[in-house]
Amino acid sequence: MSDYSAIESEIVDVLAGLVVGDGPLLATVTARSARDRRELADEIQREAMPAAYVVLAGRQAGDVDSLEAGAVRVSVLLAERSLRGGAEVRVGGPGVRGAWTVSQQVAQSLQGSLLDDTWRPALVDERPAGGDEGTVVWEQRYEARRVGGTAMPTFDGAAIAGTTGVLSIEIGELKRASQTFAFPGVDGVFERLIGMRERVILWRGQLRTANDESMNVIEAAIEDEVRSGRVATMVDPHGRPFDQCVVKGLRHRGSRRRDELTGEVVQDVEIEFAQLAA
Repeated sequence: MSDYSAIESEIVDVLAGLVVGDGPLLATVTARSARDRRELADEIQREAMPAAYVVLAGRQAGDVDSLEAGAVRVSVLLAERSLRGGAEVRVGGPGVRGAWTVSQQVAQSLQGSLLDDTWRPALVDERPAGGDEGTVVWEQRYEARRVGGTAMPTFDGAAIAGTTGVLSIEIGELKRASQTFAFPGVDGVFERLIGMRERVILWRGQLRTANDESMNVIEAAIEDEVRSGRVATMVDPHGRPFDQCVVKGLRHRGSRRRDELTGEVVQDVEIEFAQLAA
């Protein structure tokens, strides 16, 4: 299966599985080929409502120098209708989900989700896309980026940064210590190995939790590790173990905030480890 087919199929499955109360959120979920936006907006208004079209729009420009392709662009076209007119088509009413409820739940289901254990979609923007009287057609645009290791890193077997954060692991320099000396009239330099030195490993990214209380618990646990100086094995998201590690510090980058879409508590951090013996 091609990348495009996998992304398209996964998003359709996610949206088809959304539930409100005892029934599905969307009456119609299907993939459509990319073409003129107005044609798609006209076509979706003939579907059972609420409706969603998943449309792949190709890749962004890549980085030629690093030989990296761009992220896959995806549009999700949503439509909702109310025959009674007024604000009901937007906010909902008897028998009508409401365009704002539909768009919110679709965005929350896709934002940061993992498609086929390979891609994470990120919401870029959303905008109105037309609609006849009593109908709202709404477009959400996403970038689906391929991810590497998807497991959370651990220290002594525990995900000390929680299980819902987004972290990248930077492995520092593996460095040896030595003494060098030379003799007059003899070409070259002689080296005496003294031993290996500690290696810095950084966890950079975001801690994410449902509320402030959960964030307090995670931060306190990391700070306890800093105070204890306990030595244990750290495992990165790719399953690589690093023995003889100690947590050296927790740095907050900026203040806590709430995710604009999900409402999660977010804290940008840098957690520093030292591998004492590599």
